[in-house]
Amino acid sequence: MLGLISIVVISVFGLMLTTSYAWYSYENASTKFDVVTANDEVEIIWQKGEYINTEVAIPIKSSEIDRYSDKYDFNIRVKQKIIGNEMVARISLVDVVIDDELKKIDSLLGDSPFRVDFFYQGRLVGNSISGANILSSSFEIGDVVLSDDIDNQFEFRVYLLDNGEDQSYLMNKKFQAKIEVNIVSRASTYVKSFDHPDIYVSDIVIDGNHSKSLPVSGLYRMNSFCEKGSRVLWDSYSKTLIYDKGSNIADSCKLEFTSSNDKLYLKDVNVGSYVKYVGSNGCQDNSCSGENANYVDKDNMGYCGDDGFHFHVSGWRVAYSFDDTAYLVSAGALECGLRNNMNSFDTIALGYCNSNYSYRGDCNSSVVHSLNDTDIEKMIGSSGIVQNDLVDNGGYYWYYNTKSLDGVSWNPGMRKFGNSGVSSYGIRPVIRIDSSVYVVGGAGTMDDPYVIYK
Repeated sequence: MLGLISIVVISVFGLMLTTSYAWYSYENASTKFDVVTANDEVEIIWQKGEYINTEVAIPIKSSEIDRYSDKYDFNIRVKQKIIGNEMVARISLVDVVIDDELKKIDSLLGDSPFRVDFFYQGRLVGNSISGANILSSSFEIGDVVLSDDIDNQFEFRVYLLDNGEDQSYLMNKKFQAKIEVNIVSRASTYVKSFDHPDIYVSDIVIDGNHSKSLPVSGLYRMNSFCEKGSRVLWDSYSKTLIYDKGSNIADSCKLEFTSSNDKLYLKDVNVGSYVKYVGSNGCQDNSCSGENANYVDKDNMGYCGDDGFHFHVSGWRVAYSFDDTAYLVSAGALECGLRNNMNSFDTIALGYCNSNYSYRGDCNSSVVHSLNDTDIEKMIGSSGIVQNDLVDNGGYYWYYNTKSLDGVSWNPGMRKFGNSGVSSYGIRPVIRIDSSVYVVGGAGTMDDPYVIYK
């Protein structure tokens, strides 16, 4: 009997070890490193695993999302910093299974009530994803440049948005997906040494001349010639080398750059892109370059109305394109203004005009104004639902209702527009940019905004 018990115990213990190892191996295998980044350069820490498997139940209000949504968190830690390179996490949802009811458009909301939001370091990445957006079994969320000195925190939030009426038909419907993380290692703009554990750049040729560095200005096309067949791409606007999928470790590549006359006009860039722009018509100090009122640093980007709600973006952004031109808007509020002075908001906004880039070189009310209801309609689209951080930027601000000649405020706690008793909210100028303005540098991000020229 003792012998039999011993055999059973040993067998069960062995089974436990085997199962545990199989689970660990599967966890590691589930995160793909199919580009030139070595597995040991990053560590991914899952809080609940990489699978989203939920039956959404009770609809919640927008103010309750942070508290009651179903959350799936994970951290990415960069363990090995490569000099001259940056690590980029490419996040996708794959193997998606979603009930058809969750895809249906709600007549009151103007979109599907089922939502998946993706956050990095507490900030919404891109737009809120509704069930109507999910058309296939895979959905690419976007790229995030990882910081090498902190735990990079990611979070998916899954929830049903309350429309105020009976939504029982949505309850207990299934949504399943797997969070897939691909890591891309790419050379940054200024590279001093090309000795790299993955790819060695053996030679750089620019317009027929050998060079020891990458082009740092102008537009170029690039061809790469790699001994092992790696695929290396060049982003001529961000001045960045990208080692694409299918590249090979320890490959050696020759890069040939040729001048290009192709221009990326500002009116054609993605809405929400950041632009290096400085007002010059009477604005004051750092606010001219888009710095928010009460700005301290990247962890405290200023506020108006309530210091409990800080803006999480700063600078100038492309709000929308209309009539063949781009319209810039401040990412947050450049000044805080009183409601009873709203008639002067447009005058204040004129101070942020720069005739070098403004439409036809003009600085008047037809080119520059304070954010109004027409701008808001173009920024949020025909659905009328706020789905981007151009509008939902973390803080309070006014916009001018041209129909009622009154001020309406954005409430970041409720994440919606409405009148409020608080009198001092932010002013956000809007500037129409000339159609001839084009991009000569930058990546269009907050940390590396587009550099423009006319």
